[in-house]
Amino acid sequence: MIQYRTLVGATATKEEVDTFVELVGSGGAVDENYVRRGAVRPGAQIIFAEVDGQTVGVAALKVPLVGYRSGLQEAAKAGYSLPESEYPYELGYVSVSPKYSGQGIAKALVAEVLLLATGNGVFATTSNPTMKKGVLPSFKFVPVGKTWRNGSGDILSLFVRKSQTK
Repeated sequence: MIQYRTLVGATATKEEVDTFVELVGSGGAVDENYVRRGAVRPGAQIIFAEVDGQTVGVAALKVPLVGYRSGLQEAAKAGYSLPESEYPYELGYVSVSPKYSGQGIAKALVAEVLLLATGNGVFATTSNPTMKKGVLPSFKFVPVGKTWRNGSGDILSLFVRKSQTK
């Protein structure tokens, strides 16, 4: 049975952060240093999917830094306006162990993150085809702006989910 556990990143133990970073890093899309800093930044909440005490998936609700948000809005990246008043949160670091892929864990993690967002608008960036074509659209995320390449050559897309409270 899969259990989900949420904690404030800033109060996570070193072991919890290390486990989170390791699983996110196994996907290869995000630099470990960014993950480590992002997981413990003020406002970050991280979610663990666990089977028999073993972490098999993770995700996070983040409060994006101003510089990161403005960088996404530039023409060199998505070129799409992300006002903080409309999209105060970012869904990030969704990663599931390959052994447990295809079991709906990514969708369950995203659902948990959206509960934490309490209906507020959320954005996400991803290069993962499963996230782009299945997971995010199933939660009313829509692709916006244009795609761009990161430093590793991955093609990234920006998705937004408008506020569900209006």
